[in-house]
Amino acid sequence: MANYGERLNDLLFERKISPEKLSEDLSVSLSTVYRWKNNEADFFLSNLIALADYFRCSADLILCRSEDYSDYPPKQCPPFSQRLRAVMREKGMSTYKLRKNTRYDGKYFNNWDKGADPLASTLIELAAILDCSVDYLLGRE
Repeated sequence: MANYGERLNDLLFERKISPEKLSEDLSVSLSTVYRWKNNEADFFLSNLIALADYFRCSADLILCRSEDYSDYPPKQCPPFSQRLRAVMREKGMSTYKLRKNTRYDGKYFNNWDKGADPLASTLIELAAILDCSVDYLLGRE
């Protein structure tokens, strides 16, 4: 797992934002922020998007998949399962092929269809399989 915590620490330091302020602004517990900062917890999709929007950066920057600190305005993302299926179609990847060649069986798709948030590590893996950025996979670019 990439060192998301270090990247989050860098963003907080550069923007002069305290963990307490981030916790308050994102409506997450302070312990959650510290677990992120210490690389003890993975981000869920909703938290990842909230962080990217808050810092006006790409999700890929937060996930250490990019070094581009460009201003990245917030953007409304489509539901994850719909966007994933659209990217899969675009890349010529069937659900069957993805399920057959990865650990992502039907229960994952079923949960995502019901609105469950994937973890950041899952997003990174899917983006690598589909040869795209996490932001593209989410519909943020």
